[in-house]
Amino acid sequence: MFGKVSKKEMKKGVKGMLDRVSLLKKRAVYVGVPKKTSKRKHGVINNAYLLYIQSHGIRSQSMIQEMQPNLDKGMKYSKAHALYIQSHGSPLLRVPPRPVLEPAIKADHVKITKELTKAIQAAERDDQPAKERALKRAGQEAQNACLDWFEDPRNGWAPNSPATIRRKKSDKPLINIGEMKKSIIYVIK
Repeated sequence: MFGKVSKKEMKKGVKGMLDRVSLLKKRAVYVGVPKKTSKRKHGVINNAYLLYIQSHGIRSQSMIQEMQPNLDKGMKYSKAHALYIQSHGSPLLRVPPRPVLEPAIKADHVKITKELTKAIQAAERDDQPAKERALKRAGQEAQNACLDWFEDPRNGWAPNSPATIRRKKSDKPLINIGEMKKSIIYVIK
């Protein structure tokens, strides 16, 4: 006995399918702080600049160059910083890097990729509504990964300094007011 066989024709055949999938190259899902959400209620600096500063820390260029090889090898920032201090003393500007976007997306790439795969499959079937829904879900997954990263123990962020803890009453960085966190969104272009 043989199972039931079905036949499905694709619009414009295989070439049509490949053309529809290649159109996805013209679409992109971005996650970050676009201009429309970058303004802060208080202060001169906007959320996009603040996120950049927090992601890279405030260190002199020579300090960045000396520490970077150790960080690239997987050494935690705190250990690379301690090594730097042992040989150079304490730097004046002490804001360690606390990256959000790239490590959060990398940590949750399986969920995001799953949705992008659904978008490709929908494009193959020429199902535009399903393709758009999948792209939106991919953006939402990426956005949620970034928002959750602020309190995710995998972020490996150094705690606030003692002076900051006294001022903010918390050792957890970047979650006091939440303006920058709320400004992170996804857009599809």
